[in-house]
Amino acid sequence: MLPFASFRSLLGIRDFRRYYLGQTMSVFGDSLTPLAIAFAVLELTGSPGALGLVVLSSRLPMILLSLLGGAVGDRVSRRQVMLITDCVRFLSQGVTAALLLTGHASIWAIAVLQLVAGAGSAFFNPAAQGLVASLVPKDKLTEANSLLGISRSTGQILALGLSGALVATAGSGWSILIDAFTFAVSAYFLFRLPRTLAAERLERRKGLLGSVGQGLAAVRTRGWLCVWILHVSLANMIVISPTVVLGPFIADKFLGGAPSWSAIGICYAIGGLAGGIVSARVKPRRPLVAAALWFFAMAPFPALLALHGWVPLIAVAGLAAGLQQSVYAVLQTTTLQQNVPGELIARASSVSMLGSLIGAPVGMALAGPAAVQFGARSVLVFATVTVVVISTAALLIPAAWRLVVSRPEEQPTSEDAAEAKVEA
Repeated sequence: MLPFASFRSLLGIRDFRRYYLGQTMSVFGDSLTPLAIAFAVLELTGSPGALGLVVLSSRLPMILLSLLGGAVGDRVSRRQVMLITDCVRFLSQGVTAALLLTGHASIWAIAVLQLVAGAGSAFFNPAAQGLVASLVPKDKLTEANSLLGISRSTGQILALGLSGALVATAGSGWSILIDAFTFAVSAYFLFRLPRTLAAERLERRKGLLGSVGQGLAAVRTRGWLCVWILHVSLANMIVISPTVVLGPFIADKFLGGAPSWSAIGICYAIGGLAGGIVSARVKPRRPLVAAALWFFAMAPFPALLALHGWVPLIAVAGLAAGLQQSVYAVLQTTTLQQNVPGELIARASSVSMLGSLIGAPVGMALAGPAAVQFGARSVLVFATVTVVVISTAALLIPAAWRLVVSRPEEQPTSEDAAEAKVEA
Protein backbone atom coordinates (compact mmCIF):
# COMPACT_ATOMS: atom_id res chain seq x y z
CA MET A 1 0.00 0.00 0.00
CA LEU A 2 1.42 3.37 -1.00
CA PRO A 3 1.84 5.84 1.89
CA PHE A 4 0.10 8.80 0.23
CA ALA A 5 -2.57 8.98 2.95
CA SER A 6 0.19 9.31 5.55
CA PHE A 7 1.84 12.05 3.50
CA ARG A 8 -1.47 13.94 3.25
CA SER A 9 -1.90 13.63 7.01
CA LEU A 10 1.59 15.03 7.58
CA LEU A 11 0.98 17.97 5.28
CA GLY A 12 -2.13 18.68 7.32
CA ILE A 13 0.18 19.68 10.19
CA ARG A 14 0.55 23.41 9.56
CA ASP A 15 4.07 23.93 10.90
CA PHE A 16 5.49 20.85 9.16
CA ARG A 17 3.80 21.91 5.91
CA ARG A 18 5.49 25.30 6.09
CA TYR A 19 8.87 23.71 6.76
CA TYR A 20 8.36 21.18 3.97
CA LEU A 21 7.43 23.82 1.38
CA GLY A 22 10.49 25.89 2.23
CA GLN A 23 12.85 22.92 2.12
CA THR A 24 11.37 21.61 -1.13
CA MET A 25 12.27 24.89 -2.80
CA SER A 26 15.67 25.07 -1.11
CA VAL A 27 16.86 21.58 -2.07
CA PHE A 28 15.82 22.24 -5.66
CA GLY A 29 17.99 25.35 -5.66
CA ASP A 30 20.87 23.46 -4.05
CA SER A 31 20.70 20.90 -6.86
CA LEU A 32 21.10 23.63 -9.47
CA THR A 33 24.33 25.01 -8.04
CA PRO A 34 27.06 22.30 -8.40
CA LEU A 35 26.85 22.14 -12.20
CA ALA A 36 26.57 25.92 -12.49
CA ILE A 37 29.56 26.57 -10.21
CA ALA A 38 31.64 23.96 -12.02
CA PHE A 39 31.08 25.48 -15.46
CA ALA A 40 31.47 29.02 -14.14
CA VAL A 41 34.89 28.19 -12.72
CA LEU A 42 35.97 26.30 -15.82
CA GLU A 43 34.84 29.20 -18.02
CA LEU A 44 36.85 31.65 -15.90
CA THR A 45 40.03 29.60 -15.58
CA GLY A 46 39.83 26.37 -17.59
CA SER A 47 41.66 24.79 -14.65
CA PRO A 48 40.58 21.58 -12.87
CA GLY A 49 42.76 22.74 -9.98
CA ALA A 50 40.72 25.92 -9.61
CA LEU A 51 37.53 23.86 -9.67
CA GLY A 52 38.95 21.64 -6.93
CA LEU A 53 39.71 24.73 -4.85
CA VAL A 54 36.13 25.99 -5.10
CA VAL A 55 34.65 22.56 -4.30
CA LEU A 56 36.96 22.28 -1.30
CA SER A 57 36.00 25.79 -0.14
CA SER A 58 32.32 24.77 0.02
CA ARG A 59 33.00 21.43 1.75
CA LEU A 60 35.73 22.41 4.22
CA PRO A 61 33.55 24.59 6.51
CA MET A 62 31.03 21.76 6.84
CA ILE A 63 33.82 19.48 8.06
CA LEU A 64 35.46 22.01 10.38
CA LEU A 65 32.28 23.59 11.79
CA SER A 66 29.90 20.62 11.90
CA LEU A 67 30.38 19.86 15.62
CA LEU A 68 30.11 23.52 16.52
CA GLY A 69 26.96 23.79 14.43
CA GLY A 70 25.44 20.85 16.31
CA ALA A 71 26.24 22.45 19.68
CA VAL A 72 24.65 25.76 18.62
CA GLY A 73 21.60 23.88 17.31
CA ASP A 74 21.05 22.38 20.77
CA ARG A 75 21.57 25.66 22.65
CA VAL A 76 19.74 28.26 20.55
CA SER A 77 16.34 28.18 18.90
CA ARG A 78 16.76 25.87 15.90
CA ARG A 79 14.29 27.98 13.96
CA GLN A 80 16.45 31.04 14.61
CA VAL A 81 19.70 29.27 13.64
CA MET A 82 18.19 28.04 10.37
CA LEU A 83 16.60 31.39 9.58
CA ILE A 84 19.92 33.24 10.02
CA THR A 85 21.89 30.70 7.97
CA ASP A 86 19.33 30.81 5.16
CA CYS A 87 19.76 34.59 5.04
CA VAL A 88 23.56 34.18 4.98
CA ARG A 89 23.37 31.70 2.11
CA PHE A 90 20.89 33.91 0.26
CA LEU A 91 23.44 36.74 0.38
CA SER A 92 26.46 34.59 -0.54
CA GLN A 93 24.77 32.97 -3.54
CA GLY A 94 23.12 36.23 -4.55
CA VAL A 95 26.48 38.03 -4.63
CA THR A 96 28.03 35.10 -6.53
CA ALA A 97 25.27 35.31 -9.15
CA ALA A 98 25.61 39.10 -9.41
CA LEU A 99 29.38 38.86 -9.97
CA LEU A 100 28.93 36.25 -12.70
CA LEU A 101 26.09 38.06 -14.44
CA THR A 102 27.97 41.38 -14.49
CA GLY A 103 31.29 39.86 -15.57
CA HIS A 104 33.13 40.84 -12.39
CA ALA A 105 33.66 37.36 -10.95
CA SER A 106 37.07 36.06 -9.96
CA ILE A 107 38.07 32.61 -8.78
CA TRP A 108 38.97 33.89 -5.31
CA ALA A 109 35.68 35.77 -4.91
CA ILE A 110 33.73 32.64 -5.83
CA ALA A 111 35.84 30.51 -3.45
CA VAL A 112 35.27 32.89 -0.51
CA LEU A 113 31.54 33.16 -1.17
CA GLN A 114 31.19 29.38 -1.37
CA LEU A 115 33.18 29.15 1.86
CA VAL A 116 30.51 31.36 3.49
CA ALA A 117 27.71 29.24 2.02
CA GLY A 118 29.38 26.07 3.31
CA ALA A 119 29.67 27.58 6.79
CA GLY A 120 25.94 28.31 6.71
CA SER A 121 25.19 24.69 5.83
CA ALA A 122 27.37 23.48 8.74
CA PHE A 123 25.02 25.26 11.15
CA PHE A 124 21.77 24.68 9.25
CA ASN A 125 21.88 20.91 8.76
CA PRO A 126 22.24 19.70 12.39
CA ALA A 127 19.56 22.16 13.56
CA ALA A 128 17.22 20.86 10.83
CA GLN A 129 17.42 17.31 12.20
CA GLY A 130 16.25 18.53 15.59
CA LEU A 131 13.59 20.84 14.17
CA VAL A 132 11.87 18.06 12.21
CA ALA A 133 11.65 16.03 15.42
CA SER A 134 9.90 19.04 16.99
CA LEU A 135 7.34 19.47 14.22
CA VAL A 136 5.78 16.00 13.93
CA PRO A 137 4.79 13.25 16.37
CA LYS A 138 7.50 10.70 17.06
CA ASP A 139 5.61 7.89 15.32
CA LYS A 140 5.37 10.00 12.14
CA LEU A 141 9.10 10.73 11.79
CA THR A 142 9.64 7.93 9.25
CA GLU A 143 6.98 9.35 6.94
CA ALA A 144 8.27 12.91 7.45
CA ASN A 145 11.85 11.98 6.55
CA SER A 146 10.60 9.92 3.60
CA LEU A 147 8.58 12.85 2.26
CA LEU A 148 11.58 15.17 2.59
CA GLY A 149 13.70 12.54 0.80
CA ILE A 150 11.20 12.34 -2.06
CA SER A 151 11.39 16.11 -2.47
CA ARG A 152 15.18 15.92 -2.52
CA SER A 153 15.23 13.25 -5.23
CA THR A 154 12.56 15.00 -7.30
CA GLY A 155 14.43 18.29 -7.03
CA GLN A 156 17.64 16.64 -8.22
CA ILE A 157 15.93 15.12 -11.25
CA LEU A 158 14.34 18.42 -12.27
CA ALA A 159 17.45 20.45 -11.52
CA LEU A 160 19.68 18.23 -13.66
CA GLY A 161 17.80 19.27 -16.78
CA LEU A 162 17.13 22.90 -15.88
CA SER A 163 20.65 23.71 -14.73
CA GLY A 164 22.19 22.25 -17.88
CA ALA A 165 19.81 24.24 -20.06
CA LEU A 166 20.42 27.49 -18.15
CA VAL A 167 24.20 27.10 -18.22
CA ALA A 168 24.15 26.38 -21.95
CA THR A 169 21.84 29.26 -22.87
CA ALA A 170 21.77 32.05 -20.28
CA GLY A 171 24.90 31.33 -18.25
CA SER A 172 25.78 29.90 -14.83
CA GLY A 173 24.83 33.06 -12.98
CA TRP A 174 21.11 32.52 -13.52
CA SER A 175 21.17 29.04 -11.94
CA ILE A 176 22.94 30.42 -8.88
CA LEU A 177 20.51 33.35 -8.72
CA ILE A 178 17.61 30.88 -8.57
CA ASP A 179 19.41 29.07 -5.75
CA ALA A 180 19.71 32.37 -3.84
CA PHE A 181 15.98 32.99 -4.34
CA THR A 182 15.10 29.55 -2.93
CA PHE A 183 17.04 30.35 0.26
CA ALA A 184 14.87 33.45 0.63
CA VAL A 185 11.75 31.29 0.20
CA SER A 186 13.02 28.84 2.83
CA ALA A 187 13.73 31.72 5.22
CA TYR A 188 10.20 33.05 4.71
CA PHE A 189 8.61 29.73 5.67
CA LEU A 190 10.93 29.35 8.67
CA PHE A 191 9.93 32.85 9.77
CA ARG A 192 6.29 31.70 9.69
CA LEU A 193 7.01 28.93 12.22
CA PRO A 194 6.24 29.63 15.90
CA ARG A 195 9.04 31.46 17.70
CA THR A 196 8.95 28.82 20.44
CA LEU A 197 8.40 25.19 19.54
CA ALA A 198 7.07 23.24 22.51
CA ALA A 199 8.98 20.08 21.64
CA GLU A 200 12.36 21.83 21.63
CA ARG A 201 14.23 21.13 24.86
CA LEU A 202 17.44 23.05 24.40
CA GLU A 203 20.54 22.42 26.51
CA ARG A 204 22.27 25.45 28.01
CA ARG A 205 23.82 24.17 31.24
CA LYS A 206 27.37 24.02 29.87
CA GLY A 207 29.52 26.25 27.69
CA LEU A 208 29.75 25.80 23.96
CA LEU A 209 32.81 23.53 24.09
CA GLY A 210 31.18 21.58 26.90
CA SER A 211 28.13 21.14 24.68
CA VAL A 212 30.33 19.75 21.91
CA GLY A 213 31.79 17.29 24.41
CA GLN A 214 28.31 16.23 25.46
CA GLY A 215 27.45 15.53 21.84
CA LEU A 216 30.53 13.35 21.40
CA ALA A 217 29.70 11.53 24.64
CA ALA A 218 26.10 10.98 23.48
CA VAL A 219 27.45 9.17 20.42
CA ARG A 220 30.24 7.33 22.23
CA THR A 221 27.84 5.83 24.79
CA ARG A 222 25.51 4.54 22.08
CA GLY A 223 27.32 1.66 20.43
CA TRP A 224 24.74 1.30 17.68
CA LEU A 225 25.29 4.90 16.62
CA CYS A 226 29.08 4.46 16.54
CA VAL A 227 28.64 1.40 14.30
CA TRP A 228 26.30 3.32 12.01
CA ILE A 229 28.62 6.32 11.68
CA LEU A 230 31.61 4.07 10.92
CA HIS A 231 29.57 2.16 8.33
CA VAL A 232 28.50 5.39 6.58
CA SER A 233 32.02 6.81 6.63
CA LEU A 234 33.59 3.68 5.11
CA ALA A 235 30.78 3.39 2.56
CA ASN A 236 31.30 6.98 1.41
CA MET A 237 35.08 6.67 1.35
CA ILE A 238 35.59 3.28 -0.29
CA VAL A 239 32.36 2.57 -2.19
CA ILE A 240 30.34 5.63 -3.16
CA SER A 241 33.06 8.24 -3.79
CA PRO A 242 35.20 6.01 -6.07
CA THR A 243 32.06 5.05 -7.99
CA VAL A 244 31.10 8.71 -8.47
CA VAL A 245 34.64 9.65 -9.56
CA LEU A 246 35.41 6.68 -11.80
CA GLY A 247 31.92 6.13 -13.23
CA PRO A 248 32.19 8.99 -15.75
CA PHE A 249 35.67 7.79 -16.76
CA ILE A 250 34.38 4.26 -17.42
CA ALA A 251 31.39 5.65 -19.31
CA ASP A 252 33.60 7.87 -21.45
CA LYS A 253 36.05 5.11 -22.35
CA PHE A 254 33.84 2.04 -22.66
CA LEU A 255 30.10 2.82 -22.45
CA GLY A 256 29.45 5.48 -25.09
CA GLY A 257 30.27 8.68 -23.22
CA ALA A 258 28.19 11.33 -21.47
CA PRO A 259 24.75 10.21 -22.75
CA SER A 260 25.23 6.79 -21.16
CA TRP A 261 26.39 8.24 -17.85
CA SER A 262 23.52 10.73 -17.89
CA ALA A 263 21.00 7.91 -18.38
CA ILE A 264 22.59 5.97 -15.52
CA GLY A 265 22.50 9.07 -13.30
CA ILE A 266 18.82 9.67 -14.06
CA CYS A 267 18.03 6.06 -13.13
CA TYR A 268 19.94 6.53 -9.86
CA ALA A 269 17.82 9.61 -9.10
CA ILE A 270 14.62 7.76 -10.00
CA GLY A 271 15.70 4.98 -7.65
CA GLY A 272 16.14 7.59 -4.93
CA LEU A 273 12.62 8.85 -5.59
CA ALA A 274 11.21 5.30 -5.38
CA GLY A 275 13.23 4.74 -2.21
CA GLY A 276 11.54 7.73 -0.62
CA ILE A 277 8.16 6.06 -1.15
CA VAL A 278 9.36 2.64 -0.02
CA SER A 279 11.04 4.02 3.10
CA ALA A 280 7.73 5.38 4.40
CA ARG A 281 6.53 1.75 4.71
CA VAL A 282 9.78 0.32 6.07
CA LYS A 283 9.67 0.35 9.87
CA PRO A 284 11.88 -2.56 10.99
CA ARG A 285 12.27 -3.53 14.63
CA ARG A 286 16.06 -3.57 14.19
CA PRO A 287 16.77 -0.55 11.95
CA LEU A 288 20.58 -0.84 11.90
CA VAL A 289 20.35 -4.48 10.84
CA ALA A 290 17.86 -3.51 8.14
CA ALA A 291 20.10 -0.67 6.90
CA ALA A 292 23.11 -3.01 6.62
CA LEU A 293 21.01 -5.50 4.64
CA TRP A 294 19.71 -2.78 2.32
CA PHE A 295 23.27 -1.64 1.63
CA PHE A 296 24.03 -4.96 -0.11
CA ALA A 297 21.89 -3.59 -2.99
CA MET A 298 24.73 -1.14 -3.71
CA ALA A 299 27.15 -3.92 -4.73
CA PRO A 300 25.96 -4.57 -8.33
CA PHE A 301 26.53 -0.93 -9.36
CA PRO A 302 30.34 -0.71 -9.00
CA ALA A 303 30.63 -4.38 -10.02
CA LEU A 304 28.93 -3.85 -13.39
CA LEU A 305 30.91 -0.65 -13.98
CA ALA A 306 34.10 -2.64 -13.37
CA LEU A 307 32.96 -5.23 -15.91
CA HIS A 308 32.07 -2.50 -18.47
CA GLY A 309 28.63 -4.09 -18.56
CA TRP A 310 25.62 -3.46 -20.75
CA VAL A 311 24.42 0.12 -20.13
CA PRO A 312 20.73 -0.75 -19.48
CA LEU A 313 21.86 -3.32 -16.90
CA ILE A 314 24.13 -0.77 -15.21
CA ALA A 315 21.21 1.68 -15.20
CA VAL A 316 19.06 -0.91 -13.38
CA ALA A 317 21.88 -1.40 -10.88
CA GLY A 318 22.03 2.38 -10.49
CA LEU A 319 18.30 2.45 -9.80
CA ALA A 320 18.77 -0.19 -7.07
CA ALA A 321 21.68 1.79 -5.61
CA GLY A 322 19.60 4.98 -5.51
CA LEU A 323 16.69 3.15 -3.91
CA GLN A 324 18.82 1.65 -1.13
CA GLN A 325 20.50 5.01 -0.52
CA SER A 326 17.14 6.68 0.18
CA VAL A 327 15.87 3.88 2.42
CA TYR A 328 19.20 3.76 4.30
CA ALA A 329 19.20 7.53 4.86
CA VAL A 330 15.63 7.59 6.18
CA LEU A 331 16.34 4.65 8.52
CA GLN A 332 19.44 6.39 9.89
CA THR A 333 17.85 9.82 10.35
CA THR A 334 14.63 8.52 11.88
CA THR A 335 16.40 6.14 14.26
CA LEU A 336 18.64 8.92 15.54
CA GLN A 337 15.67 11.27 16.05
CA GLN A 338 13.68 8.58 17.88
CA ASN A 339 16.46 7.20 20.09
CA VAL A 340 18.48 10.27 21.09
CA PRO A 341 17.02 12.78 23.60
CA GLY A 342 15.58 15.88 21.95
CA GLU A 343 18.14 18.22 23.51
CA LEU A 344 20.99 16.18 22.00
CA ILE A 345 19.67 15.53 18.49
CA ALA A 346 21.52 18.37 16.73
CA ARG A 347 24.85 17.44 18.34
CA ALA A 348 24.49 13.71 17.66
CA SER A 349 23.45 14.53 14.08
CA SER A 350 26.50 16.76 13.64
CA VAL A 351 28.83 13.90 14.66
CA SER A 352 27.06 11.59 12.22
CA MET A 353 27.30 14.18 9.44
CA LEU A 354 30.99 14.72 10.20
CA GLY A 355 31.72 11.04 9.65
CA SER A 356 29.92 11.19 6.31
CA LEU A 357 31.55 14.46 5.26
CA ILE A 358 35.09 13.30 6.02
CA GLY A 359 34.69 10.00 4.20
CA ALA A 360 33.43 11.48 0.91
CA PRO A 361 36.27 13.93 0.06
CA VAL A 362 38.94 11.48 1.22
CA GLY A 363 37.48 8.85 -1.09
CA MET A 364 37.26 11.30 -4.00
CA ALA A 365 40.84 12.44 -3.46
CA LEU A 366 42.19 8.87 -3.38
CA ALA A 367 40.07 7.36 -6.16
CA GLY A 368 42.03 8.96 -9.02
CA PRO A 369 45.54 8.09 -7.79
CA ALA A 370 44.37 4.58 -6.89
CA ALA A 371 42.97 4.11 -10.39
CA VAL A 372 46.27 5.27 -11.90
CA GLN A 373 48.23 2.88 -9.69
CA PHE A 374 45.99 -0.19 -9.79
CA GLY A 375 43.48 0.47 -12.59
CA ALA A 376 39.91 1.73 -12.42
CA ARG A 377 38.54 -1.80 -12.67
CA SER A 378 40.50 -2.94 -9.61
CA VAL A 379 39.31 0.05 -7.57
CA LEU A 380 35.68 -0.65 -8.46
CA VAL A 381 36.06 -4.36 -7.67
CA PHE A 382 37.51 -3.38 -4.29
CA ALA A 383 34.50 -1.11 -3.76
CA THR A 384 32.17 -4.02 -4.50
CA VAL A 385 33.97 -6.29 -2.04
CA THR A 386 33.86 -3.52 0.58
CA VAL A 387 30.04 -3.40 0.36
CA VAL A 388 29.91 -7.04 1.40
CA VAL A 389 32.65 -6.77 4.04
CA ILE A 390 31.43 -3.70 5.96
CA SER A 391 27.78 -4.74 5.89
CA THR A 392 28.60 -8.25 7.06
CA ALA A 393 30.82 -6.80 9.79
CA ALA A 394 27.98 -4.52 10.95
CA LEU A 395 25.64 -7.53 11.15
CA LEU A 396 28.16 -9.38 13.33
CA ILE A 397 28.39 -6.61 15.95
CA PRO A 398 26.00 -7.21 18.90
CA ALA A 399 25.20 -3.49 19.26
CA ALA A 400 23.47 -3.60 15.87
CA TRP A 401 21.07 -6.26 17.12
CA ARG A 402 20.53 -4.70 20.54
CA LEU A 403 18.97 -1.62 18.95
CA VAL A 404 15.28 -2.58 18.90
CA VAL A 405 12.48 -0.07 18.32
CA SER A 406 8.83 -0.60 19.14
CA ARG A 407 6.24 -0.46 16.41
CA PRO A 408 3.62 2.26 16.87
CA GLU A 409 0.87 -0.33 17.45
CA GLU A 410 2.92 -1.87 20.27
CA GLN A 411 3.32 1.40 22.15
CA PRO A 412 0.76 1.99 24.91
CA THR A 413 -1.93 4.53 24.15
CA SER A 414 -2.91 7.24 26.60
CA GLU A 415 -6.04 5.20 27.47
CA ASP A 416 -3.91 2.13 28.21
CA ALA A 417 -1.63 4.19 30.40
CA ALA A 418 -4.61 5.61 32.28
CA GLU A 419 -6.06 2.14 32.88
CA ALA A 420 -2.68 0.88 34.09
CA LYS A 421 -2.47 3.80 36.51
CA VAL A 422 -5.95 3.07 37.89
CA GLU A 423 -5.16 -0.62 38.34
CA ALA A 424 -1.93 0.25 40.11
